Amino acid sequence: MKNEDAVSEVVGVMILLTITVVLAAVVALVAASAVGDTETPLKAEITAVGVSGGEVIFELISGEPFALSDIRVVLGVREDSTKTASFAGTEMIPLVSGTNTIFLGDRFTLDFDDFVSTGDHLTYRFYDKTDRPFSSGEIKV
Repeated sequence: MKNEDAVSEVVGVMILLTITVVLAAVVALVAASAVGDTETPLKAEITAVGVSGGEVIFELISGEPFALSDIRVVLGVREDSTKTASFAGTEMIPLVSGTNTIFLGDRFTLDFDDFVSTGDHLTYRFYDKTDRPFSSGEIKV
């Protein structure tokens, strides 16, 4: 005698498959929210175009505009690796008056306190507000 009160095997497999898909979706959702907000790094190329009287002049030669308050720069001397200094963007002076935002072609200056001797190479590395480097180089003093 057959028992016809039981659920079909196909229905049981479909229920298990549905539970598996729902659990996978929940795990994916939790993993995606655990990553959190990620800021895109600043994409800009800054180059030193000159040194004059203890100041270095920088220019934005490519990339997106940025606020000086959103960056910092670390200066160093190639010939003496013990000489380094970090400067906040608020210590930099835009050469375009009335704005803190640097656009393509704009220049800004930084007083580096003469810790570089004539003939040495001043190195620089710019960091964005997430502390990711986005531009670097050097210039002979």
